[in-house]
Amino acid sequence: MMSRQHQFLISMPDLRGSYFGDTLTYLCRHDENGAFGLVVNRPLDLTLTELLGQLDMPTEGAPDRVAVEGGPVEPRRGFVLHTSDKEYDSSEPAGEGLLLSYDRDVLAAIGAGEGPGRYLVALGFAGWGAGQLEQELSENVWLTGPSSKDLIFDVAFDSRLNDAAAAIGVDLRLLSNATGLA
Repeated sequence: MMSRQHQFLISMPDLRGSYFGDTLTYLCRHDENGAFGLVVNRPLDLTLTELLGQLDMPTEGAPDRVAVEGGPVEPRRGFVLHTSDKEYDSSEPAGEGLLLSYDRDVLAAIGAGEGPGRYLVALGFAGWGAGQLEQELSENVWLTGPSSKDLIFDVAFDSRLNDAAAAIGVDLRLLSNATGLA
């Protein structure tokens, strides 16, 4: 099995109309037991200040940005994908220079203005059981491509999917979900 950890899953046109239609998912973990990822291009109508306030956490240092809908699994559970300049009790490696943290300590640090240099707060995650992602990849449900910290943290949400596809030479507007015989 070839691990796709630290890669992007780029949704194909066949997924339009489903939860994963038009999504870009960063794979934090992928091994023989399954895969765990965060959708990075689906912003919520929820600012970090609002989220931290709901959790009775400090908000005075929270920047003016929104959380993302990280996936359909456990949508009320928070995850923070961030650069490795700061590590927390719950931090685990997610790729080259990236950590995934999922405890209140990282959120409290963000709210106090003492969080990691770059981060993305997500509610929920995308998960695949053993062999499930490999099967979907063999059925061409997803394209895969190299991830980019700039794309995860800095590019506008509505540009992330197309920018990730362009990085592997694909124009998603030219793809069709129709098949035929030649």
